[in-house]
Amino acid sequence: MKKTTPPDLNIRPRILYQVAKAAWAGNLFERKEELCRLVQQEFEDKPTRRLVANQIRIAMGLEPNNSEEIINEYDEEALMGMGSESVAIASPEICEDCQSSACEKGCPLGAITRDELGRPSIDKNKCANDGYCINTCEFGNLTEKSQFVPLINLLRQNTHKVYASVAPAFAGQFGPAVTAGKLRSALLKLGFSEMVETALYADLITIKEAFEYDEHVKDEHDFLITSCCCPVWIKLIENKFPDLMGHISPSVSPMIASGRVIKELEPDAKVVFIGPCLAKKSEAQLPDLKGAIDFVLTFQELETIFEAADVDPAAEPDEENPVASWGGRVYARTGGVSAAVGTTLEKLIPRRAEKFNPIKVDGIPDCTKLLEEIRAGKLQANFIEGMACKGGCVGGPGRLLPPEEGTKHVNDYGNSAPAHTPVENPQVYSILTKLGHYNGMPTMTGTSKIATILARKLASDIKE
Repeated sequence: MKKTTPPDLNIRPRILYQVAKAAWAGNLFERKEELCRLVQQEFEDKPTRRLVANQIRIAMGLEPNNSEEIINEYDEEALMGMGSESVAIASPEICEDCQSSACEKGCPLGAITRDELGRPSIDKNKCANDGYCINTCEFGNLTEKSQFVPLINLLRQNTHKVYASVAPAFAGQFGPAVTAGKLRSALLKLGFSEMVETALYADLITIKEAFEYDEHVKDEHDFLITSCCCPVWIKLIENKFPDLMGHISPSVSPMIASGRVIKELEPDAKVVFIGPCLAKKSEAQLPDLKGAIDFVLTFQELETIFEAADVDPAAEPDEENPVASWGGRVYARTGGVSAAVGTTLEKLIPRRAEKFNPIKVDGIPDCTKLLEEIRAGKLQANFIEGMACKGGCVGGPGRLLPPEEGTKHVNDYGNSAPAHTPVENPQVYSILTKLGHYNGMPTMTGTSKIATILARKLASDIKE
């Protein structure tokens, strides 16, 4: 006889709040069983109670287990860092009675399969950790692993300078009244040492990719695939179109660039990326990128921490620090990278800008279709931008606003920038000077110091 699944198991928001509140108060370990009872008392069957315990473990950044026990002797050390996988199944047993195949259909890379009992599993080799599957699960059994418990501990210990690198998609996410300056003040109140715009480091990547385009696109048959922003786009190419890997720009994402630059200048600093993207959690752990970013939070998780810490960003002082250009800020929406690189080319290498012919797509189905056309030789463009989420980064699963609203706020925020392109942004030259480059604009390609900081291990694969 089959079990009856409780009508509402989507308890993650409540659990996140309770875990964050206990972690912020510094008594999470003392309250772990109490937290479990707060939710478990609603359910009687053992599989559901195990689900609750695992949801708490996942909210703490731990792997689910096969027990109603939340913490074991091996977990305390695991809580000190971040895991490599951002999507987890809380309890496969819960899925046995599910008649829907929404999670399987919701995975554009086919990473979710079921066994003969109906229990799902995730193929880690196929999974891009994009999080599309999470919202398809009505029981909340598919969920993202959080990293805020060790981060909160780090902030409370106050032993390191901790920088918040905030993605440009933040505009409007925490309310129309929350400016960059107010968000900065709220983060400082939480214990961060400073907030920086990830968009400022997107400015650096824009310049690098403009020079990469100049170096690698020589005739009508050449093209460059931007590697900026979207780790799911890169994973899609790696998994299904490996023959196109040689066309990928060797630039790191703005997230990685922010961490590397900050740590080059302050080696003991910690850097936390905050944005709408779940896949950034796994990107930060890739072998050739690991070490730049210490923790990744989504906007949803940061909102939960604000609530748990009783911090209202809208009520904080508006005190902004040095800012990015229009080009860096519009990275957050579809077409932003192409637009930024195109306008930067016009400033740096006007003769090459005349033949700059970008194409942009969003959503994995459209990304896949474009890559198939490229493989078939039907490409008419020479600069390829792909974003896995509809609308671009503003459509990420960790967002707080619909993509359309997010895009409007990003465009408004971009238009308020004092500089239009990175070439005109004095903050870019300030960073370059700190890194030891004092004269003009470096190409950021080759083996120079700045080129090395901003490059991933794809340079040797670029076709000449």
